[in-house]
Amino acid sequence: MSVTVKICGLQRADDVRLCLQLGVDILGFVTEYPLPVPWNLSRQQVRPLLQLVRPPCRSCLVTGGPPEKVIELASSLRPAMVQLHYRETLEETITIADALHKLQIQVIRNVPTQAEDRLAQFGTADLAAIVASLCATSLYGLLADSRSPANASAAGVPLDLHFCTEIIKASSKPVFIAGGINPDNVRPLLEQTGAEYIDVMTGVESSPGAKDADVLTRLISSVRQ
Repeated sequence: MSVTVKICGLQRADDVRLCLQLGVDILGFVTEYPLPVPWNLSRQQVRPLLQLVRPPCRSCLVTGGPPEKVIELASSLRPAMVQLHYRETLEETITIADALHKLQIQVIRNVPTQAEDRLAQFGTADLAAIVASLCATSLYGLLADSRSPANASAAGVPLDLHFCTEIIKASSKPVFIAGGINPDNVRPLLEQTGAEYIDVMTGVESSPGAKDADVLTRLISSVRQ
């Protein structure tokens, strides 16, 4: 089974270069996120990092907020992908995904773990109904992540196995799993969930935004074995 690896929260050019050397598939840059998180970059800070990314590796802005803000940011920076990870409603998600689809920018949407967040954003807490609605849009894929706006700055928020598995089963689109993934647990998590896409941030860091080269190398070795 081939696994797509996304490394998120990148802030340093050397870490970007290492990811490229290791064959990481998607590089994530938290950019103009609506809440104060330690990985956040301005568009001025992220632009030179985006310029380092070369195919087949893809760049991804992790952001959120009103559609006009997200669309303007993506139109300006032109990443390969955008990940919505805030409190966007279904209608806002569709507006963003359709606009960026025209620019050939793929969009990933986080699915909230908390029922009250799903209700506020989608008008229902029913996971299967939400996944079906999202799969009917022009989104590229979904993200099953234990991290949410409520715990956006936390480190290593544990992955919810049942939540991830349910979304993978219900989705016709790619589903990234995230939450405390590291070199020691990545193989069991892949086997237990059947995931083919992973999103890793704090599990390969020595401090927020600083990737540990040895740990990152071990993670990729574990995934590719």
